[in-house]
Amino acid sequence: MLKIICLFYVIKSIWELILNGLQNQSLKQPLPKEVSDIYDEKRYKDFILYKKKYRNLSFIKMTIELICIFLILYSPFFHIVSKIQSIYISLFICILFFFIVDLILSLISEYYATFVIEEEFGMNKKTRREFFKDFLLDQIFELFFSFVIYTGIAFICKNISKWTNGFSISYIQSFMIVSGIGFCFYLIFILFSYLSFLLLKQQYHFEPLKDQYLLNQIQGLLKGCPKKVKDIMVYDESKKSTTKNAFVLKLPFYRMIGIADNFINDNSYNECLGVLAHEAGHLKHKKKVYNYIFYLSLGFMFLFIVWLLPNASMLYKGIQWIDVSFDLVHPVYYLYFYIVSLIMDPFFYILMVYKNYITRKEEYEADENVIKEGYQKELIQLFKNLSKDELVNVNPHPLIEFLEYDHPSMYHRIIALSKN
Repeated sequence: MLKIICLFYVIKSIWELILNGLQNQSLKQPLPKEVSDIYDEKRYKDFILYKKKYRNLSFIKMTIELICIFLILYSPFFHIVSKIQSIYISLFICILFFFIVDLILSLISEYYATFVIEEEFGMNKKTRREFFKDFLLDQIFELFFSFVIYTGIAFICKNISKWTNGFSISYIQSFMIVSGIGFCFYLIFILFSYLSFLLLKQQYHFEPLKDQYLLNQIQGLLKGCPKKVKDIMVYDESKKSTTKNAFVLKLPFYRMIGIADNFINDNSYNECLGVLAHEAGHLKHKKKVYNYIFYLSLGFMFLFIVWLLPNASMLYKGIQWIDVSFDLVHPVYYLYFYIVSLIMDPFFYILMVYKNYITRKEEYEADENVIKEGYQKELIQLFKNLSKDELVNVNPHPLIEFLEYDHPSMYHRIIALSKN
C-alpha cells in the first residue's frame, strides 16, 4: 500500500514537471501578432523573470511537500494515532496535524510570493498586518470547514452499518439514504457559501457604487437577466494590490456584482462597461448540452454510491489492507479518506478538465454579450492593458490551457472578440 501511494505521488510530480517543461518551451516562442503589442521588450523580460520566480517557488514547495508526505507515511504517526479509541479524537488530531504542516508551508510560500516576488514587480500593496489577517482568516475558515465535513463523513461511516442493518438494504432504500445524506451536505455547502461571503467582507470593505452614471449604465446592461442583481458594490482592492477585477457573486437567493476600486479609477467608462457587459452575459447565460453532460457525470457518481451501499461489505477487504499496511490498532478515518481521495483523484482530475472546458465556453458566451452591447474594442484594449500590468501569460501552451485554464487565454479571447 505504501509503495502504491508513493508511486502515485511520483507519477503526479513527473506529470507536473512535464507540464512545466511544456510551459517553458512555450515561453520561448514569439507571441502571435494579435497579442504581440502587449509587451515591449523590457516588460516581456519582466514577465519571463516573474514567471520563472513563481515556477521556482512552486517547484521548491512541491518538493518539500513530497518529502513531508513520504516522511509522514513511513513514520509511525498513523500507528500512534490509531491507539486512540475515539475515532473523532484521532480524526481531529490528524486534521490538526496536517493543517499545521500545510499552514507552515503555505505561510512561507505565500509570504515570499507577496513580499518578494509581487513586491519586486510593483504588484503588491498589502501591509504585513493585512497579509497575516487575510491569511489567518482563510486558514481558520478552511480548518473549520475541514472539521465539519470530515466529522460528518466519519459519523456516517461509523453508523451506516447500523442504519442499513449490516448493508442489507434494497437499492431503493439505498437511493433514499444517499439522497438524504446528499441533501444534508448540500445544505452545509450553502451555509459555507454564505460564510465565505462574510469572510470576504472581513477582508475587504464593500460600499455601494456611487457613480450614478455608471450605475445607470450597469443597470441597463442587466436588463433581461433571469435573476435580479440586488447590489452593485465597490471594494477596496487598491489597498492590497494593483489587480483590477470585477465579479458576479451567485448565492442562493442573492446576486451581487463586485467591482475593484482601482478598476474604476484606472479605466474609462466604456472599458468598465465592457467588463460589466461580460459579467451581465454570465447572468443571462442559459445552460447548454455540455453543462448537462457535466451534471450527468455527477449523477453517475451518485448512482455509483447508491449501488455501492448495499455492496459495501466488499470495501472491508480494502480497509483491512490499509489497517495491515499502517499497523493500525483502531480505525483512523482520516487515513481512509486520504487514500480514497487518492484513488478518486484521476476521476476528479478528468472531471475538472471537463469543468474547465465548460467554463471556457461560458466565458466566450459572456463575451458575446459584450459584442452585442458594442464594447468589444474597449474590452480588447482592457485585456491588453491588464495583461501588461499584471504580467499575464497571454499565450500559454495549448495543452496546459486545455487541462488547467478555466478562462480562455487572452490570445484566444482577443481573436474571438476581433472576429466580430
